[in-house]
Amino acid sequence: MSSATAAVQPQSSVQVRAFGTLLLFALGLVVGIVGHQLVDRGPAESPYPPLPKADEPAAAHDVIQAIAGDDPAALAKMLSADTLTSLDTALQPIVDVRAAKFVGAVESEGRLLSAYIITGKTSEGSDFIVGFVLRVANDQVVGVN
Repeated sequence: MSSATAAVQPQSSVQVRAFGTLLLFALGLVVGIVGHQLVDRGPAESPYPPLPKADEPAAAHDVIQAIAGDDPAALAKMLSADTLTSLDTALQPIVDVRAAKFVGAVESEGRLLSAYIITGKTSEGSDFIVGFVLRVANDQVVGVN
């Protein structure tokens, strides 16, 4: 056996081993993807029925307009002291409201839940976003979540 033949033999062995490693990796990747598709069924369906969607309640809209318009006198006329305290807590740390957006509303047993997103500035001047829900009953805002 010549020295040229001996030098080719290890080079061929290295290439076969590298090809085998890549082939094993690709095969493992394909088997993993197929196995995941077969086993993963996604989240289970909720056992609770969805709540019916509703239009934005007028009382909640008026409260949001007063918040956006920085009108504390109007808020004091529309909301009880407890609800005002809850609203203040929900809006923390925003001190300057820039925009208010209605997200959606749902109805359950005569009560409406109306969701909003408020964007504004904190006392340090940073932009901040908060979300909260107004509870409406008998055409009045009765709570804040």
